[in-house]
Amino acid sequence: RMSERTATVYPAWSARRLISFGVVMLLVAYSTVFVVDGDTPSVSLFVSAIANVSAAMLTALPVYLLCRSVTWQRGERWWFLPLHLLGAATFGLLWFAAIAVALGVGNLLSGHEFSFVFLAGPALHWQALTSVILYFAIVGGCYITQASRAAQIATALQHKAEVGALRAQLDPHLLFNTLHSLLELVRSGDARADDAIDRFARVARYVTEGRTPDRDVVPLNAEWRMVQDYISLEALRLGSRLTYTFTLGDQLDAVSVPALSLQPLVENAIRHGIAPRPGPGHITMSTERIGNDVHLQIVDNGLGSGATTRGSGTGLDLVRRRFEARYGAGLQFDAGPRCDAVGWRVSVRFPVTVAE
Repeated sequence: RMSERTATVYPAWSARRLISFGVVMLLVAYSTVFVVDGDTPSVSLFVSAIANVSAAMLTALPVYLLCRSVTWQRGERWWFLPLHLLGAATFGLLWFAAIAVALGVGNLLSGHEFSFVFLAGPALHWQALTSVILYFAIVGGCYITQASRAAQIATALQHKAEVGALRAQLDPHLLFNTLHSLLELVRSGDARADDAIDRFARVARYVTEGRTPDRDVVPLNAEWRMVQDYISLEALRLGSRLTYTFTLGDQLDAVSVPALSLQPLVENAIRHGIAPRPGPGHITMSTERIGNDVHLQIVDNGLGSGATTRGSGTGLDLVRRRFEARYGAGLQFDAGPRCDAVGWRVSVRFPVTVAE
C-alpha cells in the first residue's frame, strides 16, 4: 500500500478525445495491414486507409443512433440480440457502399477518374469480418458509456439520499434540543450563552452546507471541530450526566474523511448509550495514526449489550456504507458492546487520505 493516498480525481475523456483516439488507431491499423500485405508505403496507401476509416465513421453514426434508441436496459428483451445481428449485417452493407464511394473519391483526388471501387476476394472477406467486429465494438462502447453514466447518476442520487438522511436525523435534535437549552441560558443571563450560540451556528452551517460526491471529503480537523461543537451543545442539555474526552493524535493535520461521518457516531453514543442511562456517562473519542492507517475510536460507558439496536441505527449504517464506499477493502469497521465494561465501542481503521 502506498504511504499516502491522495483523493485525486482523474478527468474523464471527452467524447471528442475518444473518437479522435479511435480514428488514429484505425488509421494505424489499416496502414499496417496494407504494408504487411505487401503494399509500399505511399500517399495512395494512406489515402486508402483514410477512405476505409471515413467509411467506418460515416456508418458508425446510425449505430450510435440505434444504441440511443434501444438502450442497454432493454438487453433482456427477446428481440435485442436479433436486432443487433440485423444491425451488424446492415452496418456491413452500408460500410461496403461507403468504402466504394470513399475509394472512388480517393481516386478522384489522386488525379484519376471517379468510379465506384467494390471489394472482392480476400479483401471482401477481411472487411466483412472487420465490419462485424467494428459494429459490436461501437455497440459495446455506446452501452458501456450509458451504463457508466447511469452508475454515476445512481451514485450521486445515493450520496444525496444518504447525506440527506444524516441531515434529517441531526436537524431535529439541533432545533428542538439545543434551542431549548440556549433559550434557558439567555433567560438566566448565563455567560455561556454567547459561546453556545456561536457553536450552534457553526454546527448548523456545517450540516446545511451543500455537498456533491466529488466535494464530499473534508479535512479531519474540520470534522473534529464540528463534533466538538456538537457534543458541547449536547452537554448543555444533559448537564453533569454527560462528560467527554477528545484526543486528536499527531500527524493528522492533512488527513481527510467523508463529511458528516463522525457526528453520527457520537450521536449514537449519546442517544442510545448516555441519555437512557440513569446516572452520569462518559464518551471518549480518540484518533491516532498507526503507520499508513488512521485509527478512530468512540467509546462510552452507557447502555451496551442491553441495547440490542445500537449497532443497527440508520446513522451508524449510513456512516459504515460511506466509509466502505471510500476505502473498500482497506476499511475495518467494528461496532459492539465493550468487552471489559458496560458500554459501547465503535472502532474504525482506514487508510490515510490527504484532503485536497
